[in-house]
Amino acid sequence: MMARPFGFRRFFCLAMIIVSMLGGRALATEPLRLVTFSLPPFMDLNDEKTPGFSVEVLRQVFTVMGRETSFEEFPFSRSWAMVAGGERDGIFGVVRTGERERICSFPDEPLTRERWVFFIRTADAGRLTFSSYDDLVGHDIAMPGPLPGVYMSAELRKFLQEHHGNIVDTADPAMVFSMLASGRVDYAIVNLAVGKREIAAMGLSGKIEPILSRSAMEDSYRVCFSKARVDPAFVDAFSSALREFKQTEAFQAIYRKYFP
Repeated sequence: MMARPFGFRRFFCLAMIIVSMLGGRALATEPLRLVTFSLPPFMDLNDEKTPGFSVEVLRQVFTVMGRETSFEEFPFSRSWAMVAGGERDGIFGVVRTGERERICSFPDEPLTRERWVFFIRTADAGRLTFSSYDDLVGHDIAMPGPLPGVYMSAELRKFLQEHHGNIVDTADPAMVFSMLASGRVDYAIVNLAVGKREIAAMGLSGKIEPILSRSAMEDSYRVCFSKARVDPAFVDAFSSALREFKQTEAFQAIYRKYFP
């Protein structure tokens, strides 16, 4: 993710070339209306100083592309319903799934590449492991959701259902870690960056830790553009602009702000 940087001026020139390839279409259309949901440190529009890594990256990319864009934050289910219903141009901070691909176009370039890992109580380190699926048999596992295919792969979910692993779907990462800390579950699956932030905020540092030897799932957070509302040429142009922006000093400054 931390590729060799080059100047923002060069990025600006390249982005203008990309926009010109659209024949001015991106500049002439109405403002792009995107929705998301709260998932610090990636998205948190209620915090003006730290609105989220993905939000700040997208603002920079769309500005250089010359595309006026608005961002709105709702619960995930409502945000997705608005996109699926043709009320908004897209949603960001989601992973690619077959269901979403029927409605949305996904740029080739992701916002970030992420890991979802198992967290355990520090007191159980060494006793509870994740070297294979068999280590999870007979244990209670909490995860935020339910959002199948986002926090747990279909393969893992099927294995647990067939081998007496109890999946506990919860409202959010804070509830997941509360259950883990209280001993109500043995494992928790959470995005690694989100989990570290939440543990610190809840005062659970030193009491809960991630298992880093193996991921529960690896995937990318992306922007999902409505096929009904956004020209495919713009999606391709956005992908190129995002890829170029990742090579700039400005991108690395945003990255360091949220992932010091």
